Amino acid sequence: MAKTTASAERAASSKPKVAKNGVKQARKAVAIEGAPAIEVALEAHDDRIRERAYGIWIAEGRPHGRDLAHWRRASHELLSEAR
Repeated sequence: MAKTTASAERAASSKPKVAKNGVKQARKAVAIEGAPAIEVALEAHDDRIRERAYGIWIAEGRPHGRDLAHWRRASHELLSEAR
């Protein structure tokens, strides 16, 4: 059992891993405990993007299969407005 715990601790370490392209990546995401404000802010941001993307979808005549393009456009528009 101790062996499993040690391997789990190594896997959860926050030391970055260097990918083949030279970019450092975290080995495992670390949960931020007691940070509900971050989650609420992210949900609100996603809601704004979702509403904008829906408007874009309606304006374009409700085309099938363009959801990702609408999401990206909505996200870009909201970022541009925030600047």
